[in-house]
Amino acid sequence: MTHSIDKPIPHLAVLLLAAGESARFGGRKQLADINGKPMLRHAIDILSPLSPSGLCVVLGAFHDEIAPKIDPAHHIILNENWASGMGSSIAAGMAEVGRHGAFDGVLIALCDQVRLCTADYQKLITEFDGSTIVATRYDGGYGVPAIFPAHLFKTLETLSGQQGARRILNGPDHDVIGVDLPNAAHDIDTQDDLNALSPSSS
Repeated sequence: MTHSIDKPIPHLAVLLLAAGESARFGGRKQLADINGKPMLRHAIDILSPLSPSGLCVVLGAFHDEIAPKIDPAHHIILNENWASGMGSSIAAGMAEVGRHGAFDGVLIALCDQVRLCTADYQKLITEFDGSTIVATRYDGGYGVPAIFPAHLFKTLETLSGQQGARRILNGPDHDVIGVDLPNAAHDIDTQDDLNALSPSSS
């Protein structure tokens, strides 16, 4: 008879990206109503149980309007260069993550993937071994949400441009464990996307 050995629960930081101006949406997407709460608060509530003391939110456009909607217990990071793309938001966030503790890895998430639930993120965490990237598998390759091990923190701090961490996830230099998360395929880019979102799916 064999006995399973429980894998230690990794100590993760969570980096929630919410810095864009949401031009296709018409601006301030982070404050759009998702089941009675702002989109950003919806994402924070889902992610908070995964890292009670290490949740960092990266803001940029409209930060003066959005920041008051965030509980002061969470770490707000302002990306002054938000217009240059997601890579700069990841870099700005990672420059701060290390100041809030020693972590085994960082879970990078987007606030507009509103169909994702805590259980979806837990699927990624279950696969994380502390040294290998775990990422969501899409038709076109790997993407976020994804967990990056601590040895890649410095690499994440060097990112820039629109592609974010895509070149790390889909390049030849790093192994990636892929996880299918069907709910991640739905995000809110436009008002039509928001209108099509049914209460039962958010």
